[in-house]
Amino acid sequence: MNITSDFKFDKPAKKTAPGSYEWWYFDAADIKGEWHIVVIFYDGCPFSTRYNKAWSNNSDTALAENHPAISISLYYKGEPVFYSMSEYPVSQASFFASKDQLIEIKVGNNTLKLSKAGELLHHTIELDEQLPGGDALKGTLSFSSEAVSNKLFGISDDMKAGHGWNLTQPRAKVDCKLVLHSALRGEQQVKWSGIGYHDHNLGKEPMKNEFKDWYWGRFHFPEHTLIFYLMNKGKSYEYKAWLLNRNGGLRSILSEGSLSAYMSNLFMLTAARTINLNNKEKEKVMIQQSHVLDSGPFYYRFRSDAILHLPDEDILEQGSGITEYIHPSRIHSSIFFPLVHMRYRYTDNPHWVQKSPKLYRWTW
Repeated sequence: MNITSDFKFDKPAKKTAPGSYEWWYFDAADIKGEWHIVVIFYDGCPFSTRYNKAWSNNSDTALAENHPAISISLYYKGEPVFYSMSEYPVSQASFFASKDQLIEIKVGNNTLKLSKAGELLHHTIELDEQLPGGDALKGTLSFSSEAVSNKLFGISDDMKAGHGWNLTQPRAKVDCKLVLHSALRGEQQVKWSGIGYHDHNLGKEPMKNEFKDWYWGRFHFPEHTLIFYLMNKGKSYEYKAWLLNRNGGLRSILSEGSLSAYMSNLFMLTAARTINLNNKEKEKVMIQQSHVLDSGPFYYRFRSDAILHLPDEDILEQGSGITEYIHPSRIHSSIFFPLVHMRYRYTDNPHWVQKSPKLYRWTW
């Protein structure tokens, strides 16, 4: 995996290889930890059944530019109150980078813009998503932070790797101003301030070609932020976790760990609920993937809790965060496609389940 930490690498990349993909990931939580939101812009969505069918059939249409998408998940007290994963026609999407490396992305009526003033990065997300069943989410999210050092990770692991990960905003100040319209519950103002996170992923080939499965997560502690990436390229996991100070500087690296307390869902997707990370200095993080936010044939999202112990400084901190698990080979299993179609919206032909607000909620 190619690992970087430079906002300049957030710009949309040229993706000429079939099965390639790119996404811009954002998540945030309010100060009380009641509201969580995850927004992802895709240029070539790896979960698109149309894309995966085209790739399997060696079609000329198996290119990222033909499958732009956006996913939006809004949670209140651990329960989803809005969910959308929508693929738009090419004519309704654009991915642009200026000469000074700033970006402007549009998918449907949803936009992402990056501006920079001195060392301050500012991402603005304008959401305007209307669903067939009557649900809608509209408003603004702003992510502000100092630019993280482009030397945070030192020399990149592998510039020729199939997957690249760029950490852009590990800890950002977030302002949320949204209007949520529920077809079942009416309209609600969603306004809060909190802490957020942003990274950028680029794949030069389908994910299943690069790794068997992975765990990823981020935690905001009172004085630190932890990001981990556990990647299994064969029979064992490579443990990579970075502990950052509040200003984004690298505090330490945890490169050892273990997984335990496995669980399975109705689709027989198995993942660990407990993750332990540590290093030779006896610094350690104990993670409990406590609450399942999203569960499917190839993917989990958790709201998780963690305890950080730094013995040399007698530090013990608690934090909460978002963690994920993905098994990419299952994405290409056609047996799961009918289930994916109930959740994944092709805006030119939405599934009949998505037109019913009650039935669609069962898929959340």
